[in-house]
This record gives sequence, structure tokens and C-alpha cells, in this order.
Amino acid sequence: MTYVDPQGPHPEHVVEVRREGGTTGWFVAGIVAIVAVIAVAFMLTIGSRTPAEDQLVQAQEQGRAVGVIEGAQTGAAQATIVAQQAARDASAAADSARRSTETGAANASQAAHDAAARAAASRDDTLAPSADPNVQQPAPQPVN
Repeated sequence: MTYVDPQGPHPEHVVEVRREGGTTGWFVAGIVAIVAVIAVAFMLTIGSRTPAEDQLVQAQEQGRAVGVIEGAQTGAAQATIVAQQAARDASAAADSARRSTETGAANASQAAHDAAARAAASRDDTLAPSADPNVQQPAPQPVN
């Protein structure tokens, strides 16, 4: 435990008061306020201007041109889709016609073979020699 004499001299206390920044904060705040006022004035001045009549007409013409171009692009895209569908339909029709022709040719060939087989089976010797291609004509006799 430390003994302190209450009647003795008190040690010296040094108190320093420091002021940091001084007016720097107020100076920065003032500059920010001035810039804000100038910005608001600028926005109000720019916002109150209306475009000239010729600028409005030019903007309308540009809008019409863009609309025409977009319409043409849409039409071209639709025409492409229709052409692709028509090409697919034509290809399918050609394939169907080819298959139908092949089937018809096969049926006709089979019918010809069947007819030839029936004709050979029904042939007999009673046919006239001129009607039978397998029978040879006798050689002509010399006349004396």
C-alpha cells in the first residue's frame, strides 16, 4: 500500500487542449453545398429546354424508318419459314410419288410375269402354227 500525505504538495497535472482541423470541415461542407446548388441549377436549366420542331420531325422520321425496316425483317423471316415448309412438303410429295411409282412398276412386272405363266400353262398343240412362235414353219417346197 502506498501512503500519500494529504498535506503534501500535489503533483503537477498538465492539460493540453488540442483543436484539430479547425475550419477544414466547414470549408469542405461549404464547397459540397456550392457544388450541389450549381448541379441543381444546371439540371433545372437543361430540363426546361424543349426540343426544336425540326428535331421532333427528325425523330419521327427515324422511328418510321426503323418500323419499316423491322417490318421488312419480320416479313422476310416469315417468307423464309413458309419457303422451308413448302420445300419440306414438296420433298414429301416427291418421295410419295416415287414410292407410288415403284409400287406400280412392281405390280405391273408381277402382273406380266403372272400373265406369261398363265399363257405358257394354257398353250396346247391346237394352236395354229403361225400363232405359236416356237413352231417353225416348214421350208417352202420347190415347184417343178
